[in-house]
Amino acid sequence: MKSFLAKRGVREDIATFDARNIPKEIRESVEELLYKNKGSFDSKNAKRASTAAAPLAAWVKANVQYSHVLERIQPLETEQAGLELNLKKTEDRKRKLEELLNSVGQKVSELKEKFQIRTSEAAKLEAELSKAQETIKAAEVLISQLDREHKRWNAQVAEITEELATLPKRAQLAAAFITYLSAAPEGLRKTCLEEWTKSACLEKFDLRRFLCTESEQLIWKSEGLPSDDLSIENALVILQIIGLKSWSQVCPFLIDPSSQATEWLKTHLKDSRLEVINQQDSNFITALELAVRFGKTLIIQEVDGVEPVLYPLLRRDLVAQGPRYVVQIGDKIIDYNEEFRLFLSTRNPNPFIPPDAASIITEVNFTTTRSGLRGQLLALTIQHEKPDLEEQKTKLLQQEEDKKIQLAKLEESLLETLATSQGNILENKDLIESLNQTKASSALIQESLKESYKLQISLDQERDAYLPLAESASKMYFIISDLSKINNMYRFSLAAFLRLFQRALQNKQDSENTEQRIQSLISSLKHMVYEYICRCLFKADQLMFALHFVRGMHPELFQENEWDTFTGVVVGDMLRKADSQQRIRDQLPSWIDQERSWAVATLKIALPSLYQTLCFDDVALWRTYYHSSVCEQEFPSILAKKVSSFQQVLVVQALRPDRLQSAMALFACKTLGKCSTFLDLDC
Repeated sequence: MKSFLAKRGVREDIATFDARNIPKEIRESVEELLYKNKGSFDSKNAKRASTAAAPLAAWVKANVQYSHVLERIQPLETEQAGLELNLKKTEDRKRKLEELLNSVGQKVSELKEKFQIRTSEAAKLEAELSKAQETIKAAEVLISQLDREHKRWNAQVAEITEELATLPKRAQLAAAFITYLSAAPEGLRKTCLEEWTKSACLEKFDLRRFLCTESEQLIWKSEGLPSDDLSIENALVILQIIGLKSWSQVCPFLIDPSSQATEWLKTHLKDSRLEVINQQDSNFITALELAVRFGKTLIIQEVDGVEPVLYPLLRRDLVAQGPRYVVQIGDKIIDYNEEFRLFLSTRNPNPFIPPDAASIITEVNFTTTRSGLRGQLLALTIQHEKPDLEEQKTKLLQQEEDKKIQLAKLEESLLETLATSQGNILENKDLIESLNQTKASSALIQESLKESYKLQISLDQERDAYLPLAESASKMYFIISDLSKINNMYRFSLAAFLRLFQRALQNKQDSENTEQRIQSLISSLKHMVYEYICRCLFKADQLMFALHFVRGMHPELFQENEWDTFTGVVVGDMLRKADSQQRIRDQLPSWIDQERSWAVATLKIALPSLYQTLCFDDVALWRTYYHSSVCEQEFPSILAKKVSSFQQVLVVQALRPDRLQSAMALFACKTLGKCSTFLDLDC
């Protein structure tokens, strides 16, 4: 091996050997040789044989492998050579095109320069055209918006003109209402106001809308004022009096049996240095003197009349002493502060007010009426059962007021912009923006009004659904109010009744629709009120109240003349109109006792159809009933379906008055739906 490597040029041949020149046949023979002498070409064996042989053996194997690789990539190299040739041709073509492009670019530059000049001219013309179009558009918008505003303002001017034309009449009606109707009940107020409106040749007159806004009414309601018409009207009277400079000459005298109005007044005047005192308090005179001296607002409660000590204040008997005024209170002369305000309040529905006091106070009657109470109860029901509708209505009304204020401000801003606009009005963007805002706000207000109207309809429908409950509850209150005619001790406050009503509303029952819920509430309230009142009555009056309660709540159970016959109201008239009382008695069946003949004759005269239905001539039918110890429970079955429950009571009254009390109790139990523990009857 050493001699081989020592030959001249061998190393150079090895170093410069190109595997590309190996023919396939030689490579295969070398591979065969390598295969046969595999051990000799192993790197370890070759290294043991000769240090120079090991690298040479590796060189031989590498060239064989490299020859295989060259054989595989030969087509790619051929393709590469073709591509390189094409690349050269393409580069030559590119060079020629670049030269051509340079010449074209120079020409393009010249054209661009010309184009730039033309573009500048076109842009200038376009800007002028755009400005002209914007001016035209602004003019159209301005004309359109001002035309809408013109129409709306014309409509407003027409409304304002009409309102101004009728303003003296409406102001006169409002003044007359405050002066003459503040002490009148709700029905009389409505009648008088309708007559006055007709006499004034006005189509309609809404006192509430004339003297206040919806937002103000919402504030009053949030302060605790009942939401019925009577309370709102009375609040208007009080607040109008407060606004008068000579208010003390018409000091408000609140007739407030429920104390709701007084509590509202306290809340409404809480920021006016308010002081509240009862007329019976030991420090009454001292509190009055301090209030007059320091200009406080004083509410005197539990006033049964006008105390003499108040007359100088109510008449404004002021005496000037230099720069100040003084007034006499009792035996003292007190400095008078112009900020002093006085309100009188009583829970007595019929206070004594002498003529000399009536001219210096204004009675404001908050006494509950049937329609007023119905409105309060309906509002409480809706607030409890459907609070979301009331809240939504309140929000819409508040939004409506806010939008109206915003619209007024926008109109004022628009007019100010028009008046102060300088230069070309069509280029005044603030004016255009103001018009757009006015239009958008107007649309929102109209939409809000429509939504409010829809909600009002929805709310009215919901309210109408609960009206039977409010009507029934109102009936109950006035039924129990009549008990004071029996005994002056039987007086029940509206506040106590409202607590019962709210307690009834708390009763929750699942799977009820509105109608079932209302009937359930009516039944629950009816029994709660009945049980509550009976606990307050003497035992002797409980049955009387039961009958009175049934008649008031279920008038449909009593036909014409039946109640009057039962109470004896029509007996005298009926008997006097009869041709012959003795003849009528002679026509009665013989089984009727002589002592009961007058009662049966009365029944025959007052209720002839009932008498005919009873068939008193059938002795076998009535003999058992007449002699029964519990006849009220053994009414002839053949007649039971033809005769009402109360008519059966009338029969017991005529034939067996000894069982009348039991019959009345039985009738009350059946009607009320369950037996009462306050009635002496085992149902």
